[in-house]
Amino acid sequence: MSSNDNSVLELKNSGRLSVFFIGTGSAFSKRYFQTNVLVVKGDDHLLIDCGTLCPYALEKNYGLELKKIDNLLLTHPHADHIGGVEELALVGRYVKKQKCNLVITDEFKQLLWDESLKGGLKVNEEGALDFNDYFNQIKPEPLQSESFEMYETNIGNINIKLFRTKHVTCEVTGDFQISYGILIDDKVLFTSDTQFNFEQLEFLIQKYPVKVVFHDCDFSGYSESVHASYNQLKTLPDDIKKMTYLCHYNGLAEKFDVKADGFRNLARPGVWYRC
Repeated sequence: MSSNDNSVLELKNSGRLSVFFIGTGSAFSKRYFQTNVLVVKGDDHLLIDCGTLCPYALEKNYGLELKKIDNLLLTHPHADHIGGVEELALVGRYVKKQKCNLVITDEFKQLLWDESLKGGLKVNEEGALDFNDYFNQIKPEPLQSESFEMYETNIGNINIKLFRTKHVTCEVTGDFQISYGILIDDKVLFTSDTQFNFEQLEFLIQKYPVKVVFHDCDFSGYSESVHASYNQLKTLPDDIKKMTYLCHYNGLAEKFDVKADGFRNLARPGVWYRC
């Protein structure tokens, strides 16, 4: 695993799996932007999440127009992860004249349209539109349902496995907001937003040849019912910590020496991580 700064954002490479953080910040971060990720391998690419600041960051910081994105995956319906999707959909329909491929389960598809996108995308001069007028659904196939749900699909030569995570919990009903982490080519594990869940993390690392982990981390310690805290993550075994980069953080992260505590490092925006 290696990384290097690269201000020119390309959607093709020589064939090596590469992960690029458009941002690494928490929901309200302007300094680090939001934790949205671009995956590139050969001629194939996948944008993981498109938050409110993502279209701006792509073009302003990296010279990449949103219309160049062909493939999208969304991990959960918070604005820092889906806030730019309406723009992507409209650009696709009216500028690019091409629908975006969206990796999404049927359950999340219905939720995303009915509770997030329909208000801005349903009505146009032609009449009522729906999800399928803007997106081509790529429906991942179920892999397992016990312990936690997992799904699998491919974007060209990029293998994607989604695993259901626990992010926001309803204290009244005990239900969890729909949210997914992602395993890329069986070796890059990206949790997206999640509570601390050592059992799930250990299961995935033991079952698959994971080489690097990008893990959600809250350095304030006040939101453990929503995000994994730094203190919780410090309890991970050393062999897991040394493969783990921390992301989805705010300015407090700079006050901690994460490498001294055994972690690989903080993930950084504008950096290619080549696996």
